[in-house]
Amino acid sequence: MKHSKDPFEAAIEGEQEESPPDSPLSGSGRGGGANDDGLVEVDKKSKTSSFVAEGKSKDEDDEEEEENMEAELTKYPTTANPAKMATMQVILSQFTEDQMSRYESFRRSALQKANMQKLLQGVTGSQNISMPIKIVTCGIAKMFVGELVETARVVMGERNDSGPIRPCHIRESYRRLKLQGKVPKRTVPRLFR
Repeated sequence: MKHSKDPFEAAIEGEQEESPPDSPLSGSGRGGGANDDGLVEVDKKSKTSSFVAEGKSKDEDDEEEEENMEAELTKYPTTANPAKMATMQVILSQFTEDQMSRYESFRRSALQKANMQKLLQGVTGSQNISMPIKIVTCGIAKMFVGELVETARVVMGERNDSGPIRPCHIRESYRRLKLQGKVPKRTVPRLFR
C-alpha cells in the first residue's frame, strides 16, 4: 500500500532535504553513538540494557519507546504521488479559513497511546501490547471519529442547525454509519440490555 504525503509533510520533508548531511534532520543516522549536536542515537539492543542500568520507571520507558518508534518510522522511505500532491494542493487552496482551521486541528489531534493501551489490554487480556499495534489502533480510531464528525456535520446541514455539533447529531451520525456498515458488529451478543 502506497503512503501518500500531504502538503504539510511535504513541506517538512523539503526542509529536511535542505539540512546538512550530518544534521539529525537529514535522516542519515550513524549506527549508534553521538551526533555533532550532542544527540545520542540508540540501537534496540542497547536500549533494553540501558533501561535496566539506569533504573527508569515504566512510564519513562514507554515515552522513550514512543520517541524511538517515531524516529524509526521516519527512516522508512515514502513515495509521494505527484498527481495526488497537486490535487491536495488545489483542495487546500480552496479551503475557507474555518475549514483550514478544522483540517489543521484534525492533523494535530491524536488519541493518547496510554488510554489506547488500557483499552487494548481490556479487550485482548494481554499485558504486552506492542507500539505498532497501539499506533495503528489509534490511527483507525482517529479515522472513525473523523468520519463520525464529518457525518454529524452533514446531519447539521440537513437540519439547518448551526454552532457546535450536539449529541443528537452524533447519535444520528452513528446510526447512519451503522446502516452503511461502517461500524463493526458485535460478534458476542450482550448479556444484559
